[in-house]
Amino acid sequence: VSDSRSRIARVSTFAPKVFADLRSRFGISDSAFQHSIFDAGPYVSFQSNSKGAARVGGVFFFTRDGAYMIKSIKKEEAKTFLTMLPKYHEFMKRNAPRSLLTRFCGMYGVKLREVSDNKSFKEKILPEKDEEHIFVVMNSVYPAEASHFVSERFDLKGSTVGRECSDEEKTSKGSNAVLKDLDLAREVELVRSISNPIGSVIAPEYGLHIGATAKAALLSQLRRDVSLLIDCGVMDYSLLVGVVDMDAHHLDGKSFRDFELSRQQEMKMREERRRRQGKGELGRNIVSSLTAPIRILGAPAVLFGSRAISLLESTLSTVLTWPYPYYGAGLCGVDGGLLSMMQGKRNGNKAIFYFGLIDFLQPWTTRKVLERELKGVMGYDKTAISCVDPADYAARFLEFIDAHVS
Repeated sequence: VSDSRSRIARVSTFAPKVFADLRSRFGISDSAFQHSIFDAGPYVSFQSNSKGAARVGGVFFFTRDGAYMIKSIKKEEAKTFLTMLPKYHEFMKRNAPRSLLTRFCGMYGVKLREVSDNKSFKEKILPEKDEEHIFVVMNSVYPAEASHFVSERFDLKGSTVGRECSDEEKTSKGSNAVLKDLDLAREVELVRSISNPIGSVIAPEYGLHIGATAKAALLSQLRRDVSLLIDCGVMDYSLLVGVVDMDAHHLDGKSFRDFELSRQQEMKMREERRRRQGKGELGRNIVSSLTAPIRILGAPAVLFGSRAISLLESTLSTVLTWPYPYYGAGLCGVDGGLLSMMQGKRNGNKAIFYFGLIDFLQPWTTRKVLERELKGVMGYDKTAISCVDPADYAARFLEFIDAHVS
């Protein structure tokens, strides 16, 4: 840390052996982790869209290479996490490849001691001298540069009281606005009412459409994940969803202007795709898919029509669905699991969905019980507010996801 004062930082690590084992189960080597945390360059600060994070003054960073998100947590949350860590660890031993739970890769405490007499500088990040600030290192549901290609974001809890995005936020933030339960519920209800006026047929592609097989896999894993959270006595978590609209008409206009290719180049690309369908070509497939946009952009400029648009969709879809790194995202080091990214449709358009179960460090305490009762006295439906006991919270959460993912 550098400014007009001199400070000494003391960094402590929590449960280093447990987190080392977790990282190995997440496919992260010690050298890659250390490079991202210590050697990749200065961290990138960003402001969370979460109102809850804003209220508690949370600090968020991405590592410079985009591999990890670093978040400050309150001491109460740290205590909760350390209490549930043994169960989380055991759970990830069996479920790491498919779990949608946040992948925690480390937990650290930082204390700064000021050794200068200059008291005029107002510290913005760590405001209190000698206080320990606790940070967790974890994966992000979508990467640091998601604003370039994520067209919608949802934070879904299954509760409905106050769970909607304001018109002001939608206008000011556009695709960065965080939509909530009521936003999705009203849309699904509207689609069903239009396509099902007499109650005989339900629209098959409503809400977040991933298909029957993928939905069954998603719900099956979510049931496993929330069973852990019930056992740990926590609630108030969310399924965070990012949507990438793959409809060519929604892509950047510059992509279309730059995306000029000849018939000869198109034929070459088709031949390459035929070869990639053969066996034993995984390495060549990856290299070819990731370099395809570069080869296409280098082709002679000619007029093109629907075939070029179709090729653009196919190429971009392939690149997006490969493991990190992918289009627009830079380098990311943490795979969110087999179910963290799925193909589907959104409002009739081809889409890529990011999924992640986040913010599960809120325990069910006496304070939360009193909060629920107070809201009931104020006239709120106690079954519809966020503050309910873990078992009821999980059941309502799963019911909502089941009803709004098709």
